[in-house]
Amino acid sequence: MELKQLNKITILLALIININAFPQMKMADIEGKQFSIDLKAEKRNIIKILDNDNYSVFYLLNRKKFDFDKKHRNVDLVNLIFFSKKYNKGILTLFKQSIDYKKKAIYNITLYSGLAGNYMFVPSMIIVDQNFDYEYLMMYSYIHPPYDMNTYKSSISIQDNRNRCNIIHIDLKGNAVYENIDDILSNISKVPKENSSEKECNPVIYDIDLKDFFPEKIIK
Repeated sequence: MELKQLNKITILLALIININAFPQMKMADIEGKQFSIDLKAEKRNIIKILDNDNYSVFYLLNRKKFDFDKKHRNVDLVNLIFFSKKYNKGILTLFKQSIDYKKKAIYNITLYSGLAGNYMFVPSMIIVDQNFDYEYLMMYSYIHPPYDMNTYKSSISIQDNRNRCNIIHIDLKGNAVYENIDDILSNISKVPKENSSEKECNPVIYDIDLKDFFPEKIIK
């Protein structure tokens, strides 16, 4: 009888932990996540690899990444979307992935942020709406003050993609991957809405990043 009660308590605790997983999600929470894909059975371009009451994480499938010598592991780049159900928006970012061939058309995947301390491999990010259309551009940066090379200043810049003159800068305590997704998205309301009188407005994301690391359009 006591054993049955203990089992029930264990199951209940597991359910509570599962329900409350990632109440405040960070991009770093997906570090080391493993899952499998069956390319033959998978028909979608966007795969939901995590989902709870607050957040979803989507993996953007690029079948070209799986064309490699099956005897070896392929380490490549992948786009992920960290989607907040509170704000109905997501952060499109770039992670590293290791792909291992398992059998037939099945592959095992492990995800890595690729960060090293305050450094991010590609600091460019894009904020998407509920339809995964590009809504805001975002860039993470950190610089050393000229008077002290042992410290740094970390920040993100968020810019309206429709009017690239409208921009805000937000100071961070550390790397952007350790910031709560909702805390980042809460800054969108601070981005100016009015049109700027400036004649030339440049995107905060480098053109080469937009071209080489992000799809021109996300196709569901």
